[in-house]
Amino acid sequence: MEASSENGKTIRISESGLKIKGTVILRAYKADTEELLEEIVTPNLVVDSPSYGLDLVIQRLVGTNTYSLNITHGEIGIGQATPALSDTQLGNDVARVSTTYSADNANQIAVLQFFFPDSTLPNQTYYEFGTFVDGQSSLGTGQMFNHALFTTPYAKVSGVDITVEVDFTLSQ
Repeated sequence: MEASSENGKTIRISESGLKIKGTVILRAYKADTEELLEEIVTPNLVVDSPSYGLDLVIQRLVGTNTYSLNITHGEIGIGQATPALSDTQLGNDVARVSTTYSADNANQIAVLQFFFPDSTLPNQTYYEFGTFVDGQSSLGTGQMFNHALFTTPYAKVSGVDITVEVDFTLSQ
C-alpha cells in the first residue's frame, strides 16, 4: 500500500498490518491442590462485530470511549457451534467469573486468567469459552471479545478446580 505525504513523497506502508491471535488454555487441578489433571490448548477467535472484539480496539483508537477495553469476565459454556466473527455471546453460557490475574508479557502478549472453583462449576461437559469487556457478574453481560471452542470437550467432575488462561498475542 502506498500513501503520499504532505511533501509529495511516497510512503510505503506494510500490508501485513497488526494481527491479534489468541490461545485458550484450560487446566484442571485436583481441588485445592496444584496437581494438574488435564490441560486443553485451543486456538481463539477474536470476534469482529460492531462494538465487539476488534471493533472495540478501533473505537478506542479513534477516541470513542463508550467501552473501556478492559476484559473483566470470562465465561464457560456448553454450546457446540463453531465460533464466528459475528458472535456476541456464547452459544450456551453456564458460569462466569471475574479476571483473577492479568499481565503484560514482553509488550506483545496479554495474559489473563480465570479461576472456576469446584464448588461453583457444575459437573457437565464444557465446549466453549469467551471473554467480555466491561461485564458484570451476570451471564452474558458486557461486550464479547473472544470466543473459543475447545479442541477437546472438557468433562468436569467433582473435586476439580479449573483455570482458564487466555493469551492474546499482537504482532505485525
